[in-house]
Amino acid sequence: MLWRNTHEGTEGSCGTHFHHPRMTHHGRMTGGMPIDIPGFGTDNTRRFLRPVVMLLLAEEPMHGYELMGRLKEFGIGQGGMDPSLLYRLLRVLERAGLAESSLDDSGSGPARKVYNLTPEGMEVLDMWAANLDEVSDLLNRFKQRHGKLSH
Repeated sequence: MLWRNTHEGTEGSCGTHFHHPRMTHHGRMTGGMPIDIPGFGTDNTRRFLRPVVMLLLAEEPMHGYELMGRLKEFGIGQGGMDPSLLYRLLRVLERAGLAESSLDDSGSGPARKVYNLTPEGMEVLDMWAANLDEVSDLLNRFKQRHGKLSH
C-alpha cells in the first residue's frame, strides 16, 4: 500500500508511512482533512469520519449498519449520510491493512460482514489520539487571538 507523508512523519509496521492527521494515498488526501465529500454535508465532523470509525472498531467489531448508527454519537451522519461513503471507507481501511472483516452468520438472515481494527490500525488510531492535544492547543491559541481582534 502506498501511504505517503504530506510532510515529515514516521514509518510504521509493514513499511507503511503515515503522518497524522493528514495522509495521502496515491496522491489523494485521506484521513483527517479531506476535501468536500458530496452527500456528506458541510460540517466539520466529516473531517473526522476515518478516526471515529477506527475508534468505534477498536471498541468492538461491528458491521456497517451498526457503524452508521454509532456515528451519530459523534454528530456524524445525523442529516442522513450516504451509506456508500461509509462502506467505501471500510474498503479503503481494509485495503490499507488498518481493518479486516469476517462474515458473521450467527443472526437471522444473510451473513453480515463484521469489521474490526488490525494492530496496524490501532497504531494509526493511537497517533491520531496523540495528535489531538497538539491540535487542541493550536485551536485554542487561534481562538484567543481571534477574540482580541476589534471588529
